[in-house]
Amino acid sequence: MGVALRILLSGLSGTGSTTAAKRIAGDLGLRYVYGGQIFRNLADERNVALEELAESFEKDPEIEHEIDQRLIVEGMNDNVLIESRTLGWLFPTDVPALRIWLTCNLEERLNRVERRENHSRSRENLLRREASDNRRYFRLYGIEPEDFSPFDLVFDTTALSVEQVVEKIEAFVQERVGNSEPVTT
Repeated sequence: MGVALRILLSGLSGTGSTTAAKRIAGDLGLRYVYGGQIFRNLADERNVALEELAESFEKDPEIEHEIDQRLIVEGMNDNVLIESRTLGWLFPTDVPALRIWLTCNLEERLNRVERRENHSRSRENLLRREASDNRRYFRLYGIEPEDFSPFDLVFDTTALSVEQVVEKIEAFVQERVGNSEPVTT
């Protein structure tokens, strides 16, 4: 029997965190939880548009807390990879988890998001959204956007392919958990 594994993978839009997370979860036999899906589920439950729910974050911090609490509950399960911007800071430190933060040069992130979304206002929207998120995360949790101290691995994906990012993370996971295979359910 192998070891239980929790990976908390974070990064700003355009760092490659979503693409890498899906591949790593598949490669390692982990359940994949996407923080954005928790957000979408909550919008569905409340019968509101995604944009309306996002706008309500500024006025009602309880909505943000509810999403983050759901992510923490998901993280208490074994053999899971959770992709979330904030969970690396918020997840209980007494619960074993590998916390990974991906960085990327701003211009490259903007280019990646623009290619992915194929929308002329993608750059502007991304910068506005991140500024709002940073203010909110600081106000709610005291998170400083450049404080990566809770993370076990922080690296720059600017010049790396998706395959290189996945290989680097999987090598790190293997190094940390040894030769044991994660328990699959």
